[in-house]
Amino acid sequence: MPWPIPTAKTIASNIAGTIEAALIKYNQALNPLAVSRAVRSVKGAFAQIGRAFSLELREAHDHIAWWGLQYFPDTSEDEFVLRHASIWGVEQRGPTSSLGRVTIAGTVNYPLPAGLQMATSDAIVVQTTATATIGAGGTVDVPATAITAGSAGNLEAGVQLATVEPNPDISTITVSSAFVGGTEEETPAELQTAVLARIRQPPHGGASFDYQTWVKDNFSTSAVAIVTDWVGRGSVGVVVVMKDDDGSPRSPTADELTAIGAYLGTSGSQTGVKPVTAFVVPVAGVLRPLTLDIRLRPDTAVTRAAVQDAWTRFVATIGDADDDQNPSPIGARIEPSRISEAISAANGEYAHDMLSPGAPFTLGQTEYPTAGTVTWEAAI
Repeated sequence: MPWPIPTAKTIASNIAGTIEAALIKYNQALNPLAVSRAVRSVKGAFAQIGRAFSLELREAHDHIAWWGLQYFPDTSEDEFVLRHASIWGVEQRGPTSSLGRVTIAGTVNYPLPAGLQMATSDAIVVQTTATATIGAGGTVDVPATAITAGSAGNLEAGVQLATVEPNPDISTITVSSAFVGGTEEETPAELQTAVLARIRQPPHGGASFDYQTWVKDNFSTSAVAIVTDWVGRGSVGVVVVMKDDDGSPRSPTADELTAIGAYLGTSGSQTGVKPVTAFVVPVAGVLRPLTLDIRLRPDTAVTRAAVQDAWTRFVATIGDADDDQNPSPIGARIEPSRISEAISAANGEYAHDMLSPGAPFTLGQTEYPTAGTVTWEAAI
């Protein structure tokens, strides 16, 4: 039942009323006006005691109310989100290491070991993850990963590196494919979402949402969708859209798909978290910009900005509400009425005509929606 918390003033008034009634009841010789001044006047002795006590009691009320919020994972603060996560067996995802590729130039036929360490000028260290041999052209392309986890390991293509230990057989090292996927530790808000998902959908040993949980618990993703019978009966397509270090969605790289596949497990393998009989295929999600054509009233720069913001926020929260087992924006169906509803909530918008889309956006199995451009039509 609801438990309203009284103000300190209300508490002080209740105390004053109780003291006043008690004094008059047990000593009827007292002057009621004098008693009232003593318990209610700013200068009254009993009033001073009651008001000081009311402030302390109000703090006790607030503290108890705060504790009430901590008992539930959806209202608890960061420290207690971690406690709820530990109770439900949900581990906080640590920082992830970026993956990329480097082109190493040097002596022809020189063998390169896995684990060769290279560093940038600002001391970001990466290491190769496979053996290789410098080819006849004097170069070889090798996969690598950042040693230090976190966004600092994300490197752009073209960045120059050098071996940590001098090596005369290696002349130059260049990032050929950008290092991406390095993210910081999972935030309490993200962990809270994971805990609620675990409570609502306990692990089933290979249900569609289990794959989503496995991937999200170990990789920084914007969305994961599961497509059954991807390449035949018993196969599982795991469509993934990654989250960049600035929070924006992006398609995964080939190295990231390989890492996801290795974590889930290959077909018939006893390793990995998937059921041994499942054939898992990690698939790169494709970003699909969704565009609008709108006639707005009033049509001002401020209103346009508000509508654009509402449109962007709406797309960022899209999920497939028609499929409770796979609530993912990947492959979602987006009704024009829902778009119109979001636009109508924009600050300053009075009315609008949505000229496009005239039919629902129906995304493909691998498509992830992003907010595309808005075309503004002149008022009639």
